[in-house]
Amino acid sequence: MGAQCSSIANLSNNEQLFQLCGSIPLTANDPAWNQLFSFNLQIPLSNSENHEFIEGTAQLFQLLESNNQATRNTSSLLRVFLARATELKASAQCDKIFIWQTCNALFILRVIFSHWIRLEKEAVLIKKFSFQEENSCESLLENLAVQLVEILVDVPLREETALLHRECVQTLMLLLFVAASSYLTNNKSIIFKCLMHGPGALHAGLLTRTLLQHYCQHQPVPVWWLRKPEQGGSIVLGLATGLWSLLSRSSSSAEPVDALSDFAYQSLLLLLVLTNHCSMEKNWSNPYRQALLSFTDSQDPVQVSPVHPSACFRLDYSVLYSTLCDRLGDERTTLLLYMLLHQHQQFRNYVYTHADIQRMVIALLQELFKGDDEGSHHLYMSLIILLLLSEDEGFNSNIHNVIIRNPLWYTDRVLNEISLGGLAVIVITRTIQRNIVKASDKYLHTNCLATLANMAAYFRRLHPYTCERLVSLLCTLNKRRIRVVQQLKSSDVEGTSREQLEQDLSIIEEVLRMLLEILNAAFTHQLGCNPNLIYSVLHKKEVLDVLRRHPAFQDIVANLDTVSNYFSNRISQLSEPGVNEILQSIQLGCVDFPKDQLKKFPELKFRYVEEDQPEEFFIPYVWSMVQSTSALCWSNDDMTIGSENDAK
Repeated sequence: MGAQCSSIANLSNNEQLFQLCGSIPLTANDPAWNQLFSFNLQIPLSNSENHEFIEGTAQLFQLLESNNQATRNTSSLLRVFLARATELKASAQCDKIFIWQTCNALFILRVIFSHWIRLEKEAVLIKKFSFQEENSCESLLENLAVQLVEILVDVPLREETALLHRECVQTLMLLLFVAASSYLTNNKSIIFKCLMHGPGALHAGLLTRTLLQHYCQHQPVPVWWLRKPEQGGSIVLGLATGLWSLLSRSSSSAEPVDALSDFAYQSLLLLLVLTNHCSMEKNWSNPYRQALLSFTDSQDPVQVSPVHPSACFRLDYSVLYSTLCDRLGDERTTLLLYMLLHQHQQFRNYVYTHADIQRMVIALLQELFKGDDEGSHHLYMSLIILLLLSEDEGFNSNIHNVIIRNPLWYTDRVLNEISLGGLAVIVITRTIQRNIVKASDKYLHTNCLATLANMAAYFRRLHPYTCERLVSLLCTLNKRRIRVVQQLKSSDVEGTSREQLEQDLSIIEEVLRMLLEILNAAFTHQLGCNPNLIYSVLHKKEVLDVLRRHPAFQDIVANLDTVSNYFSNRISQLSEPGVNEILQSIQLGCVDFPKDQLKKFPELKFRYVEEDQPEEFFIPYVWSMVQSTSALCWSNDDMTIGSENDAK
């Protein structure tokens, strides 16, 4: 065999692969398996390399497909792997040759699955990988799913087992893709049933913890295991030689490349797939979802009784919090944080009271600020997380006590010093304005306004630029409202164009009303703490004169008029009203302001609520992330699991 790693081009010359694909049956005890698994396969590490490998083995697969019904060699291959997996788990110290061969065996299975998922449904694959006994039929594919779970939780993640762990994660992902297609078609899946409330469910809590730990640890490549050996001819290090050659092609630097740098994210993808399916079942629950949404803090001296004891585990919240904050630029991380904040009460409370909350908020604001450069769903998830945070009164109050200095990512203008709350208002206001101008996405601006409304009663010491942007948005929207009204009065507008204009007008008026209520809440609850906001409203007082004439705004504008008229009268008495003198007059006037003259309005309090059928959005969304970010090879024809655009 030699120490050289074989390329795709000469796979067709490999005798052992031809035995597997050929017309002669191989028993589970055939010595050919050891030779096949010792073949120096160059396991692909990226999506493009996987694609090249799948395409390069197409002819071999056609040969296998034509002979397999008679030989059942794929079932024998799977039985050999299952036996090796059992031995691997049972032994505390398996040698590196055995681990390497087991990894090769699983990789060959994954390549076969990659070909077959394009052609077959779950029930057909189950049948192809079943083993008929005299009085029973053993489902090898279900056994494989269980064994992959058990390897991940029982075999320690060490330098020599890293690639095996990675192959387990990717093969499980392929199996779950097949299962998801079946699950969404008829609400049934043998593989999901096995993993959710069959033998695979026994390790649900352990697997959830393991995948979260992989994600938090960002496990690096075992560099020394991949290094080219000093002495050639070793079949044991043949795979390592090939992988090192692969890495060397992409980097000429002395530092080794972290070929498995995506291992943490692949683990997270698997966790997201497991936790977002079967969440609405009436007869049984998803144990992975239960575990993810109920684990406790390993650093908390107070032992909290778990909601789901069988699925509960302990993890250091501070490590997870830090990891999440560092990676919120990635939509997989954003979805995980959304799930935790929305449904994990203990972790949500931990986040609300975290001393370093600005780290998370700034990361989310950066994603909103980039906006146009990000996928829409990532933007939605970031915004919903801010809405979830704004549901807490303590959070709304604390963010105005945190001072941010010179945020370089905010490029609209220089902000030398601003409160975190003020920065949040600026970015959310900017998002509304951009959305109204470009997209008029009602879902997006509704969540933006709900977030601002939750914060409004806690506005304090807002930066002059924050107040300017907030009032400027009010003026911009009013001008647009007037323009749309004029267009509707034109006799040239009819049919679809008129309907679109009427829809635009409805959205604009809805946003205007909410902005007026936000200003009113700030003045009602925090008048004395917002001299800059009063100043900005006085500076653009004419917009209130226009809005006052609209019946939908009259009641709320009356309160703003009360504030505006009171401070206008004070300022009119100044002999030389400069900016400083006006602000000083406003601050002094706040002390004597007659608050009893303000009409009481219901408190602005919004809570995020998921749709009745959240799986209709989240399952396609998760699989779209698998397609775009996993190392697996997907074709557009393969990805038929709904469309994440169907729901928001």
